[in-house]
Amino acid sequence: MEKKTGRRISFGRLVFEALPEMWSFHLLATLLMVVPEMILRGLIDTVSTADGTAVTTANLKSFLLSWRMPAFLVLETILIALYIVMEIFAQIHLADDILSGKRSSVSQEIRKGAQSILRFLNPIGFLTLLYIFIAVPICGIGFSISLTSAFYIPNFITEVIFSTPLYTVLYVAVILLLAWAGYRYCFILHGVLLDKKTPGEARKDSSAIVRRNRWDFLKSMASAFLAVLLIEGVAALLLKVLPLAWLTVEGENIPQHYHVVLSALDETGKAVLTYRILCGIAVLTGGYLASIVGLLCGAYVMLQFTRCYLRYTGREPADWPVRPKQVRYTGKVIASFAVFFLVLLLSVTAGVAYEKIFEEEVKTRIIAHRAGGNSAPENSLQGLEVAAEQGCWGSEIDVQRTADGYYIINHDNSFRRLYGDLHSPQELELEEIRRLKDENGLCPATIEEMLKAVRGKELLFIELKGATADTQMVDDLVKIIREMGMTEEVALISLEYPVIDYAETYYPEFLTGTLFFAGSGDVSKLNCDLLIMEEEAASYERISRIHNAGKQAIVWTVNTESGMRRFLSSEIDAVITDELPLAERIRKELNDRDELTVMRDRFADAWD
Repeated sequence: MEKKTGRRISFGRLVFEALPEMWSFHLLATLLMVVPEMILRGLIDTVSTADGTAVTTANLKSFLLSWRMPAFLVLETILIALYIVMEIFAQIHLADDILSGKRSSVSQEIRKGAQSILRFLNPIGFLTLLYIFIAVPICGIGFSISLTSAFYIPNFITEVIFSTPLYTVLYVAVILLLAWAGYRYCFILHGVLLDKKTPGEARKDSSAIVRRNRWDFLKSMASAFLAVLLIEGVAALLLKVLPLAWLTVEGENIPQHYHVVLSALDETGKAVLTYRILCGIAVLTGGYLASIVGLLCGAYVMLQFTRCYLRYTGREPADWPVRPKQVRYTGKVIASFAVFFLVLLLSVTAGVAYEKIFEEEVKTRIIAHRAGGNSAPENSLQGLEVAAEQGCWGSEIDVQRTADGYYIINHDNSFRRLYGDLHSPQELELEEIRRLKDENGLCPATIEEMLKAVRGKELLFIELKGATADTQMVDDLVKIIREMGMTEEVALISLEYPVIDYAETYYPEFLTGTLFFAGSGDVSKLNCDLLIMEEEAASYERISRIHNAGKQAIVWTVNTESGMRRFLSSEIDAVITDELPLAERIRKELNDRDELTVMRDRFADAWD
C-alpha cells in the first residue's frame, strides 16, 4: 500500500509540482528506447534485405510470397508495441500515479505498460492498437505514437480521391467515422490499463461513459486544449517569433556570405560570428525550449483526460494529494538544466562552425511531372517545351503499349479522365487512339514524338506504366531509343521493380530508377541508378545510404511550399513536381536566404 499524505492541493498546483517528473519521464523513456529500437530496426533491415535487396512497394509481390513476410510482421509488431508501451501506456500509468499521489518511476510505469499489452491480444484489442497506429494520424482524434505521427495518405492517392466526387465523399465519410469512433471509445485504454478490463468490456464502458458525460467531457477537454493553445502560443511568441524577428532586423546590417577567419577576426568578422551564434541559439535552443513546452502540454492533456476518467468512474477527490518527496525533484531539475546547457553549447557550435556545416547554394534539380506539370496540358509536347524553357533538369512522362504494339503517352489505366473514352491503351490500336482529343484538342503523343521534342534540351524520365509495363516494353523502348541515338538522354523508371531490375541487368548503359512510396531495409541495394521516393519515405538516413552507394535520391511528387522548401534545401538530388513556378520561386528564395533562414530551414525538424 502507498503511504498517503494528509496535505491536499489544487489540481493546478499538482500539475505544477509534477512538471519536473513528467519531463524526466519523457527524457529517460526516450533514452531507454534507443537500444531496443536499434536492435529491432537492425533485425527488420536484416529480414528486409535477406534476398540482397530491400522491401518496397515496387517489389512487394515477391516479398509477400517469401518467408520474410511473417518474420517482418512479427518484428514490426514488436517495434510498434514498444512505441505504444513507452509513449502511451506508460504515460497513462504515470498520469494515474500522479493523480493518485503514488510514487512513480520510469521502470515502474514501463513495466506496468508492458504487462498491459497482453490484454490487447484479441480482435477488439488489435483493432484498438491499429486505430492508434494508422487512424489517429489521419483523423486527428486519439493518442498517437511518434513512429507514425507524421503518417499521411500519399499525394498520388489523394489526387485520385479528390479528382472523383464519389471517392471524395467516401473519403470524408471514412474520416468522420474514424473521428466518431475515436471520440466514442476514447476511454478504452484507460479502462484496460487502470481497471484491468478486457478491451471488449472497456469499449462498452467507454461508450456509456461518453454518452452520460458528453457535455462535461467536451467542456473539460476544450478548456484543456484552449489552455494548451494559449501556453504554446505564448511560448512560440517568446521563444521563436520575437527572437527571430529581432534577428531578422539585425541581419540587415550583417554582410551575407561573409567568410569568417577565426584566427584573424576583424570587426566585421566579430559582428558576423556573433550574429551567427545568436541565430544558432534562437533556432536550436529556442526550438528545444518550445518543444519541451509542447511535450509538457501534451502530458498535461493526458493528466486532464485521466482526471476525467477518474471523475466519471467515481474516483476524483475534491483536492489532490501532494507528490511524495521521494520523487527527487532537485535531481530532476538539475538534469533539465544540464540538458539545456548541452543544447546551448550545440547552438553556439553551430554558429561558430556555420561555414563548415551549411551549404547555402541549392543544388537540388527540378523534374516536371507528367511532362510540364500544371503549366501545360498533361503528358503533352507543349509540356516538354515549358519544362525546358523553365530550366528543368528533366520531364517525367508515362508510357503504355497499344493493342498493335506502339507506345503512347498516358498516365491512367484508361482514356476516360482526359479523353472521355473508357478503353485502356492496350485495348485500342494506335490509329484509334490518335483520333481521341482532350479539352485542348490534343491527342495522345507517341514515345517517338516525345523523344524528338527533348533531344538536346532535357532528360526524359520515361515511366513504364500500367498492365503493359513488362520486359517486352523495356526491349522495345531500348530499341527505339538506341535507333534515335538518345541513350544518354533518357531514364527508364517504373513502380514495378522486376521491370527495372531487368532493364538495369541487360541494358546497364541506360539510367534506371525505381519508384516507391514505402519501404524497409537498405533501398540502395535495389538494382538501379535512381531511387525515387514518395515524400514520407525520404528520410535523412535513407538519402545518406543512397548517396553512399553512389546512386541518386529523388522525391515525388512535391507540390506544396513546405515540401518544396524542405527538399530543395536538403541533400536530395532532384524533386518531381507539378508546380514549376513555385519550385523556381522557392529555389530563388533559398539561394538568396541569410544565415538565420539557412539555420531555420536546416533545423526545422531538429526536435520533432
